[in-house]
Amino acid sequence: MTDLEFTGERVVPGKSPADLIEEHRARYEFALEFVKGKKIIDIGCGSGYGTSMLATAAEKVVGVDISEEAILSAGERYSSGNVEFRVGGVSGLQFRDGEFDAGVCFEVIEHIENPQALLKEACRVIKDGGVFIASTPNSAVKVSSQKNPFHFREYSLSEFRELLVVSLPSSKWDIDIFGQFIKGKKYSGFCVAVKNIYLSVKGLLGIKPKSKPVDSGDKSESSISFEFRNEHAELAEYLIAVVKGRK
Repeated sequence: MTDLEFTGERVVPGKSPADLIEEHRARYEFALEFVKGKKIIDIGCGSGYGTSMLATAAEKVVGVDISEEAILSAGERYSSGNVEFRVGGVSGLQFRDGEFDAGVCFEVIEHIENPQALLKEACRVIKDGGVFIASTPNSAVKVSSQKNPFHFREYSLSEFRELLVVSLPSSKWDIDIFGQFIKGKKYSGFCVAVKNIYLSVKGLLGIKPKSKPVDSGDKSESSISFEFRNEHAELAEYLIAVVKGRK
């Protein structure tokens, strides 16, 4: 069995911090309602655990990632009758036009220099009237005192929307963007501003984040509940776009 290393970015069940995997798992759970009975592509599938989650509702799921190691590990752990994994670049997908009913792409856009190419390719392989769901961290809300070395660029809500609008023809796609929020937690612009200042000061002083406990394995449920809503999405740490094709 291939032992996939947790580098600090890719989510690896059993190795990633518990809070990281819980919030990441929630995004796949959010996507489940859009993929029932459909053929899905998971772009930038990483360790593949999310691809496996989608397969519980979808007709078929194909996970694609540029990392051969990640795809090998995913294939060993999660391949099944309706799950397939392939090595491939996210901006040059080796699939036919309209081959999939829907697609997901979680925490990939911020890693690449040309996200427009990714978005155009994703929607090329999704049929007319299909659904594409993509997420990215919100640059307006800090999550750490240290800059993420794996990210090429992060986007605010307005920047993320502009990227989607520029990349996808409005005549074919409707764009809706949600914020991912912890249920029961109060959010406000003031609290976000204070947190941003606090983390910025820590960064200037060179104070690094404390290590967090790792996830104990593949859990069926998260200990933290999340909700996704449009209202005040600019205050959320993560943004998730639901792009629906017009029939």
